[in-house]
Amino acid sequence: MSQLKYVKLTDEQARARKRRNVAIALGLLAFIALVYLVTLSRMSANNEARKAAEAEALATLERADPALPPPVQPDAPAAAEVTQP
Repeated sequence: MSQLKYVKLTDEQARARKRRNVAIALGLLAFIALVYLVTLSRMSANNEARKAAEAEALATLERADPALPPPVQPDAPAAAEVTQP
C-alpha cells in the first residue's frame, strides 16, 4: 500500500483558511437571521389580513339573514355544553 501524502499548510495559509471559515459562518448566520425576520414579518402581515377578513365575513353574516343564529366569535371561550341526564 502506498503512503498518503498530506499537504502541510504554512501559518499564513492556516490563518487565511480560518478567516475564510469565520466569514462563511458569519454570512450563513446573517442569512438565517434574514430568513427568520422575513418569515416573522410575513406571518404578522398575514395574521392582520386574516383578522380583517374574519371581521368582514362576520359583518357580512350579520347582514345576511337576521334569522340565523349569532356567529361564534373566534376569540370568545366556547359555551359550556349542556348534557341531559
